[in-house]
Order: sequence, then C-alpha cells, then structure tokens
Amino acid sequence: MADNPAPVLGAASEKGPKRPLNADAYAHHVHNGRLAVAVVDGTGSTPEVVEFAQLAAATAVRVAARRTPVWGVMAASDLNSDADGDGDGDGDPDGAIAVARAIPGHQRWWTAWAGDCAIYRVITDGAVQRVTHPLTHGTLLRTQGASEEEARRYDHALTHTIGRGPIDGVWALRIVSPLLVLASDGLVLPESTMAEILTEHANDPETCAHELLKAGRSGDDTTVVVAPHPDTLERG
Repeated sequence: MADNPAPVLGAASEKGPKRPLNADAYAHHVHNGRLAVAVVDGTGSTPEVVEFAQLAAATAVRVAARRTPVWGVMAASDLNSDADGDGDGDGDPDGAIAVARAIPGHQRWWTAWAGDCAIYRVITDGAVQRVTHPLTHGTLLRTQGASEEEARRYDHALTHTIGRGPIDGVWALRIVSPLLVLASDGLVLPESTMAEILTEHANDPETCAHELLKAGRSGDDTTVVVAPHPDTLERG
C-alpha cells in the first residue's frame, strides 16, 4: 500500500455575521501520494445545506485523488441529482465548488469548478492570478455588454452549480504553480494584497489562510485553503 503522509495545508473558515450557519466546507484527501483539495460554498444556510456542502467536499476530494477533479465535481453532483437526472434536484441542496489535484513533477495541478468558488495560482514573479472565472449571471451580463452596475446585481446568481454538472458540464484547467489558494466567494481581496500575504508567510500555510481570511472577509461565509504543491515541499 502506498504511503500517504499528511499534507502540509492551511485552512480557515468563518461564518458570515448575519448567517445562522456556515454553509462553506473544505476537505483534502491523499491517495497513492496524490493530493486533492476542495472548497464548497453551499447555497443557503440550512442544516441540510451545511451537511450537503461537507459531504460534497469530502466526496469530491476522494474521487479527484483517484481520478481527476472533473470526476470529483461530477461525483459531488450525484449527491444532488434527482431520479430523472435533469440536474434540477427538486429543491435539493446545491452550491459552488472548486477542486484541485496535484500532479507529480514540475508543480502541475489539475483543477475543476462549478459556480463562483475561486482558485488562485502564484506566477513566476510572485504575483497572484485567479485562474477560474465566476460562473454567474453577472459574468454573463458583462460579456453581453451590460453595465457594471447592472451586472453586479447578479454576481451571486450562479449559472453553473454542483447539481447541474451533468447538464451544464464542468470547467477545467491544467496549471502550474508552487501553491494554490482555493476560496469561497466570501473572500473579497485584491490579488496584489493576496500576493503580499503569501510572500510574508511563505513558509506557514496555516497563517497564510487565516491572514487571507482576515484581510478579505466580506460579511458572507468565507473559506480559504492554502495548498503548497508537494513538489515544492520536497525541494524546500
């Protein structure tokens, strides 16, 4: 059996001050030395949504570590889909998700997402770059030429969700980065500020995650995971 040492990660999660429950969740899993991480932002604040978010995150990482993040998102979607498989779920809990899996060699990652959870990477000069784009009606309106004021009103209306993965598909990218930051949409922070925090606490992912949350909390549930690539740790 392959050795699966505990990964070096940092994570922080906080309930929004006006929310009854924290409907965000995060998880990680290592299988045969392959690390997978996920963040889920449940839609709503009921106990059912909280349970769904936690189960979706745990399911996604277990499947992603064995296969790919796309398969992880699709496995999470099975928790929502109704018997007809139309993706509507008949009122079942739903939400947004971001999943990443480290690929051995050259700091490579596979990533996948649905909704507006974010994944950020560090590029060669230390700058931070968001590699996902929000799958929301606000984003769609901007591409259609709507005003920023109008688009902003729809930034929290998702066009893709976990439950609709079988219908709308799953966005995916292969990227290279020494570490990733995965976050729910409650994190609102300029990428330049994020880069400063990551640089200041480069050797302490846990502190990074808490400092990012403190600097970027927006009043919504907020979750941040800082995941160094295992290649980086082995070299360091």
